[in-house]
Amino acid sequence: MRVRRAAATLSAALMTALLAGVGTRIAERWLQTVVLAGLLWVATLVVAVRLGHAHPFDTVRLTDWLDRIAAHRTGHSSAAILLVTAAALLAAGAVGLVADALGGLFQWLWGADGAGLPGSLLLRWRRNRWRRLRERDRRAVARAAARAGPGGWLVRARGHRAVRRRRAPEPQRPTRIGECFASVAVRLHARYRLDLEPAWPRLWALLPEPLRLDLAGARTAYDAAARLAGWGLLYAAVALLWWPAALVAAGVLALSVARARAAAAVLAALVEAAVDLHLTALGERLGVEAGEIGRLGSAIGHRLEPPNASP
Repeated sequence: MRVRRAAATLSAALMTALLAGVGTRIAERWLQTVVLAGLLWVATLVVAVRLGHAHPFDTVRLTDWLDRIAAHRTGHSSAAILLVTAAALLAAGAVGLVADALGGLFQWLWGADGAGLPGSLLLRWRRNRWRRLRERDRRAVARAAARAGPGGWLVRARGHRAVRRRRAPEPQRPTRIGECFASVAVRLHARYRLDLEPAWPRLWALLPEPLRLDLAGARTAYDAAARLAGWGLLYAAVALLWWPAALVAAGVLALSVARARAAAAVLAALVEAAVDLHLTALGERLGVEAGEIGRLGSAIGHRLEPPNASP
């Protein structure tokens, strides 16, 4: 009985320390990634409301307004300052939550399979663009074959580029990010006959800590890029009041897409590497026999299937 109590006490103490440490890290990260960015957005919104489209860069107008606030008697009140600070922090936190939600929406859009709107429209646009480029480069190859002279090197260069493009398959997903993720799943299924979705949680349990950290870091970078896209959409909303915010929104959205593509490529490569290096170990842990190694993914999937319900 005493041993059980001691074990329970030790477990509770360790859990309390763990939760305290995790809570501290979450609070610090929330402050860095949400509140500070939210305060910047709130400040931009205040500037947009005060200046508007008519006076987009009138700093004198803005400083005069700030001077009037400072000269007012409520500007010297500690309670008023504290109230304004608390309101700004609350607004920044709320806007940060909205940016997180919009980031999740962007992740859904980037990973969509093209079955519904707006994914089907994006997929149709990507396929039409791919076909137009392929046809244009096919004509360039034909001209390169028939043309000679000092200027023929440019056409021949376009012909070589056309040959490289023809090796790329027709788009199957609405976005390049979704194409990146889907291509990994297709390659793994072709290589191992593996359905990655049910096998991944079991495989994760067998991965070494360094590889887990790399995967977590890539996923964090991808989430941060999606959140940045959410901020870009919020700055686009501010542009309805103050047109310079549209420039900020365009820059933020372009940066977020570039970062998301880079993070998705790293994440997809790490997932593929994890499967290549540790799928055999997963098969052994699940009891895959030696004769089934040649169809490892199918054997693992068969063992992960839920049992049939009894009638």
